[in-house]
Amino acid sequence: MADPIRQPNTSTPAAFMQRALDLAAEAEKSGRGNAYGAVIVQEDKIIGQGTNAIYAQNDPTAHGEVEAIKDACRRTGSNDLSGAVIYTSGGSPCPMCATACYWANLDRIFYAHRADEITDGGAPGYGKC
Repeated sequence: MADPIRQPNTSTPAAFMQRALDLAAEAEKSGRGNAYGAVIVQEDKIIGQGTNAIYAQNDPTAHGEVEAIKDACRRTGSNDLSGAVIYTSGGSPCPMCATACYWANLDRIFYAHRADEITDGGAPGYGKC
């Protein structure tokens, strides 16, 4: 069974983004991958999280967003994450990650370099990739 996910003290976009940014910092510090982290949120609760793990897994597809989607799918027992959104550190997700968000049926993508400057990237779209 997966470890429980640490939830932020408040269920706000800034708190969820801060968690993604904290995960990114942990990934870089640990050497597992570059500084990218992501959380999947549904009904004001983090249901999946991930960090960039390309070095730890020797896998160029192990981006933070993809790892968060995998974690949320394992935890929910479904590949359909309709009703959930993703908060991811950094700029707009790469085409691979945006496509993964689309196929996971995430409702929206939010990204930021700082928790107080969140960009609403809108609904994932296959045509955007």
